[in-house]
Amino acid sequence: MLPIISFFIVSVTPFLIPVNVENYQEFQDAKFGFPIPFVRQNLYESGAGSYEEGFPHWFGLQTDVLDHVIDFRIISTNYFFSVSIIYVCFLVSYHLFRKRRK
Repeated sequence: MLPIISFFIVSVTPFLIPVNVENYQEFQDAKFGFPIPFVRQNLYESGAGSYEEGFPHWFGLQTDVLDHVIDFRIISTNYFFSVSIIYVCFLVSYHLFRKRRK
């Protein structure tokens, strides 16, 4: 059950946790995901190109597929390591909790 929970939590982090973009270069290669960023997206081409405010600014993963071509890459090794980190944290927490209850 813990691997499934770890997989689910890591899979939804790009949609739930926005990133702070500091400059135009980061705007074209924003990194999403937790604990290790595993999704990269060009925000300019994916729908946030009309943004004309100043930097730094918080952006979420752009998913407006009806108006723009969504350009993102998933880095599978980072995804695997993120799931592994969350899984190990859950395992350690679970064992500490069980040890404490005894």
